[in-house]
Amino acid sequence: MGDNLQLLGITAIPRLARKYGIKVEFPAPRDLYGLTPEGFGKVIEDAGRILNVFFELKASWQDVYRASDIGMERTALAEEMRLHNRDVVLDVGCGRGYFTIAAANLSERVVGLDLMNGYGRHGWWENFATCMDEVGLSDRVMGVRTDVRCLPFRESSFDATVAVHSIRNFQDRAAIQTAIGEMKRVVVEGGSVIIAESLPVARNRTQEAHLQMFECKVRYTTGELRYLKRDELVGMFESVGFKEIEASELDHNLSTAPPLFCIDCHLSPTLTEREGEEAREAYRKAISMIRKYGEASPPTMLVKAIK
Repeated sequence: MGDNLQLLGITAIPRLARKYGIKVEFPAPRDLYGLTPEGFGKVIEDAGRILNVFFELKASWQDVYRASDIGMERTALAEEMRLHNRDVVLDVGCGRGYFTIAAANLSERVVGLDLMNGYGRHGWWENFATCMDEVGLSDRVMGVRTDVRCLPFRESSFDATVAVHSIRNFQDRAAIQTAIGEMKRVVVEGGSVIIAESLPVARNRTQEAHLQMFECKVRYTTGELRYLKRDELVGMFESVGFKEIEASELDHNLSTAPPLFCIDCHLSPTLTEREGEEAREAYRKAISMIRKYGEASPPTMLVKAIK
């Protein structure tokens, strides 16, 4: 059983339990914030055991995916992008492959691309391959480890190039703009370059809770950028020569990119002792807000440009 899909069980289990009429005891997503890595690992193990019950009732990993907040949102995004069953798609910053699955369910072939050289990346591509096999898409998906700023593909290699909830993991804003230029280079004439990322706005308390925790993560750890505003990202598309640009806001109000992390494991080594205490206090306040209201990702900005 692959770790990537077991994680989806966090939000899929309650929906599958209702579908199959089974009563299960499993922590609510809001209760996972503040857990140690060991505590979180136990939750994932428990999720695996519960999911096996559903598999005995003929559920599939695709069912788990579609019942999860992440799978529901990624599927909705792929449909909004109007991917076609003959499209060859490049998924930039594919991560665990969650959007890769949605894209492969709608298109002919998907290349999942990621650099995967950060913290905790050991065995990442093996898990990615296992995930694609478990959802029955291994014959339509391949993974490539490389830097999007210098893509190893010829011009006009893809019908669509997409980046979903991944640009915040880039080095800086200059890297994002360079990536957009490369995504444009390798897409066919008339093809689409699409980026979907969370906006720094909240429409309700659950989204406010997300932003408070995400701000704590960005400010006191390393590896993520703050969410871009609409005009900032559209401006990057314009800077690489795009003229036909559509920008829309989609609010699914689901937990689609939960900012789950352990503050003591991820504190930036450059922080002073005083800053470390400030970080822990901000973390405690964010956990308190999530425990009170829950957590949902803020609206997603979908920017689509035609070459």
